[in-house]
Amino acid sequence: MKKISKKATALAGLGVLAVVGGTFAYYNQTVSLENPLTTGHYDNELIEDYTPPTDDLKPGATIDKVVGAKNTGDYPVMVRIKMDEVWRNADGDIIDRHSSEGLTAFAAKAGASGEFIAQQIDDEDGDVSNSAGGEDYSVVRKNLTSNSNWTYNVNDGYWYYNEVLYSGEKTGNLLDSITLASNIDLGLYTQKNWYFTGNASTDKENISGWIEYDITDYSDLNGDGITDAIDMALALNITSEQKLFRKNESLLDDAKGYADANYTLTVTSQFVQATPDALETEFGSELPDDIKEIIDGLKAEMGVPETTAATEG
Repeated sequence: MKKISKKATALAGLGVLAVVGGTFAYYNQTVSLENPLTTGHYDNELIEDYTPPTDDLKPGATIDKVVGAKNTGDYPVMVRIKMDEVWRNADGDIIDRHSSEGLTAFAAKAGASGEFIAQQIDDEDGDVSNSAGGEDYSVVRKNLTSNSNWTYNVNDGYWYYNEVLYSGEKTGNLLDSITLASNIDLGLYTQKNWYFTGNASTDKENISGWIEYDITDYSDLNGDGITDAIDMALALNITSEQKLFRKNESLLDDAKGYADANYTLTVTSQFVQATPDALETEFGSELPDDIKEIIDGLKAEMGVPETTAATEG
């Protein structure tokens, strides 16, 4: 009979144990490494230096209004600013500045776009023009900062800053001031004549019984060929003890124009993260060439094709 080795005997014993004790517990161990990531934040500021006048603004007057923006967050952004204006009359109703009729006859020209644009006023003839071409009916000039690195986009009415704004950086100013047109339409005024019959003791500063009159209602009673105050006095039977007081008054008619009106210029800024997809989504495709070049430059840095159309082709 062949002898069984000790090793074989040991293995056979393990087999018996496996049958008796059930399945094996295989060796395993879980090992993990943490990969921490933190995010920054987007914070931005629209900065304005503007002190509203306490008195009514006079035609031709200029008010300082400095507007700019700052990136106070951690990530680079791009910024655009839009300016919207509205006039309201004393009743709170909006004065339609886009109409060539009635209240906004000032600088009304055929072919006006009706869109907000940066106005420059020609002081010689009062025409309103703009840096982008076209016309509108605004009577408030926006005095832009020279060499401010902003580009106007006629397609959406925004001013675009021509640089990526990194953390802590601020734009150059867009505006320096605003000016009310010197020949602004302040409405239709009518002349009214009033008289009062009094005497030497009458306080002409405090007369309360003025009577409106039209001189053409009187006849040439003294026969001198004209109708004037002498004829009034004769018609009213003014005695030597009486005095005839008259006044002429200029009054604002119902067609008020911009008289007794309130102007509001709303400045709105939009900050967008400086990545190509975000800028193209938020800004759209009809952009100034300067802004398109910046977006293409960002795409080049990221290895992204410049246009979707080029990729599809």
